[in-house]
Amino acid sequence: MSTTALFDLSLVGIGLGALLLLRLAGGSLPWGHLVIAVGPDGRPMRPRVKWHLWSVSRGESPRSAALAGFTSVALGVTSVAAVTPRIAQLVLRPVPSKETSLLVFIAAMGCILIPLGVTVLLRGLMDVLARRATMSGMVVGLRRDLGMLGHSYHVAIQPGSRSLAPGLWAEAFRINRAAFKSMSPGDRVTVEYSPRLHYVYRMEIAPPAARASTG
Repeated sequence: MSTTALFDLSLVGIGLGALLLLRLAGGSLPWGHLVIAVGPDGRPMRPRVKWHLWSVSRGESPRSAALAGFTSVALGVTSVAAVTPRIAQLVLRPVPSKETSLLVFIAAMGCILIPLGVTVLLRGLMDVLARRATMSGMVVGLRRDLGMLGHSYHVAIQPGSRSLAPGLWAEAFRINRAAFKSMSPGDRVTVEYSPRLHYVYRMEIAPPAARASTG
């Protein structure tokens, strides 16, 4: 295989791995729309919420995250392995500066993709094997953001019992557009989710009668 083809394939592999991790990162932009709940006194409730807008793989399906992490690791390892012999030859036989820059770039990107991919892979596998967690509480915030790959939707839920999450005001989850449209601040919800990635398996909204009786 020629050097040019080798570089092209390595760059394609690095690019695909980077796109996978970029997709897992979410990447919400600075502007968005936030709706928060109103307390009994009529004032807006402003609980402490960490929205995790740039956390890699948070909110993703554990199986999809594990597959994406494995793919990123495989692409990174393959690309680095392909250019490593050429890098070793630089000591004995210098090459043009453009080729050297490509070698360094591919190796550097591979060294970034591999550990990130391993982290995503491990988190996904741990969630696949772990028991699902459950939280019941009140919706205190809804957030819609414009991301690099479309809109993202998040909900903040304040646990009904502080013993379930000591010191936590509200926990954020990423949800789909349909779930976002179906709920409002103040709703009582029950969420079944993965313990590490916080992927929402199931979400139930209490009927109006139940909301009134628990309010």
